[in-house]
Amino acid sequence: MRRAEQDGFDVDNDGWVSDPTTSGLPRQDPDAQQIIADRSALLGEHRAAIDEALAAAHKASNDGARALAELNGDILTDPLSRDAAAESARDVKNAMKAVGVQAPQIPSDDPKAAADWWKALSPEERQTYTTLYPRQIGATDGLPSDVRDDANRTALAQEMNLIQEGNWDEGFPGDTDETVNRRLSNLQVLNDRLEAADAAPRGKELYLLGYDSKDDGRAIIAMGNPDTAAHTGILVPGTNTNMDAVPGQLERIDRLQSAAESRSNGESVAMITWLGYDAPEASATDFTSVGGTGRAEEAAPDLRQFVAGSHAAHDGSPSHTTVIGHSYGSTVVGAAAAGGSGLGADDVVAVGSPGMTVDEAEDLQMDPEHVWVGTAEDDAVANNTSDYTLGRDPTLGGFGGNNFEVDTHGHSGYWDSGPYGPSESLDNQGAIIAGRQPTEVPKEGSEMPPDAYIVPGL
Repeated sequence: MRRAEQDGFDVDNDGWVSDPTTSGLPRQDPDAQQIIADRSALLGEHRAAIDEALAAAHKASNDGARALAELNGDILTDPLSRDAAAESARDVKNAMKAVGVQAPQIPSDDPKAAADWWKALSPEERQTYTTLYPRQIGATDGLPSDVRDDANRTALAQEMNLIQEGNWDEGFPGDTDETVNRRLSNLQVLNDRLEAADAAPRGKELYLLGYDSKDDGRAIIAMGNPDTAAHTGILVPGTNTNMDAVPGQLERIDRLQSAAESRSNGESVAMITWLGYDAPEASATDFTSVGGTGRAEEAAPDLRQFVAGSHAAHDGSPSHTTVIGHSYGSTVVGAAAAGGSGLGADDVVAVGSPGMTVDEAEDLQMDPEHVWVGTAEDDAVANNTSDYTLGRDPTLGGFGGNNFEVDTHGHSGYWDSGPYGPSESLDNQGAIIAGRQPTEVPKEGSEMPPDAYIVPGL
């Protein structure tokens, strides 16, 4: 282009070459004709050279884009190349700018729109976006579970290596040594549990659908593919749940999945642990965050969107979806169901519930006949904290839900096994997840006025 301009030719932004010097020459003059002929020949040479250069540039760009797209999660997370994963991530971002790959325009706040956007992409575009933007792709509700899992595992490996290589300020500006070490601990817990399940049998494989390494950590993990399952259960944990508790939460959904499969007549079941919020902390001296609905109200929109995304990503007929909240998790489930346009679940289960933010089951914007409550007789948390600041005791007759049989003990025993198999509590939860009828028990207590559970000053 520079040579063409030096010879007096004009070159526009698209690479088109024109000659302004011959426009005023007399066409009948023999000398002018020779000049025009010479300039035309030179014009042709410049046009051919520029076309060749542009074609080479486009080919290099396309080759680069394809090469970037082939940098999949296996390459970035392979143990043999793990030390280079963080550097590869930086190189990929820089190369993205060079080849003109644009940032993904994902409708991340609309799961249905996100699902449609993804379906419209070519396989090459999908791979490119997943490789270049694993955090965004992995966090987008409505995209396929296997895609989110691949993207999140890539992002997890990149984050671990940024920290281990001492480059954490690139990914976590403003963090301190203490907060970064906590991030690394959270990432290691998550990575170890995922790697331990790599050889899991079909139906027990894990899908990482979301995570955050900050502070206490967050993790959303599916056991079995919810995109193809006939029944999907989502377990929302409660107070003091952090990343260190994820292995225990996975054990719970493993038991729930097995219990549901035993009642599903051969239909597939996927279970999800949804630690997608900042669970409240409680100690012997501090009940501040667990005593109010603030954390539940903050989590509610995210849980609603996640359930909507599960529906949008599902293949074929809709999955029967059950959302189970344990302890303060039931408060989150209640807030999600009561707000917006509802939770979109077929069934809702509350176990060990201190309250669901509402006075009556019908306030959850769903058929009260599909609201289930289970409380152990000696559950000190549920029995001593409901009817106060988090909502009416859902086991009472005035609430309007259904109580199912619980034979386990304490606040955390709802997934224990009995002497000859699943406990009645576990079996009943499995039945609900599978769309079957659990063993019910009579509702306790009598109607209470709507404001009876309010304690002034709390």
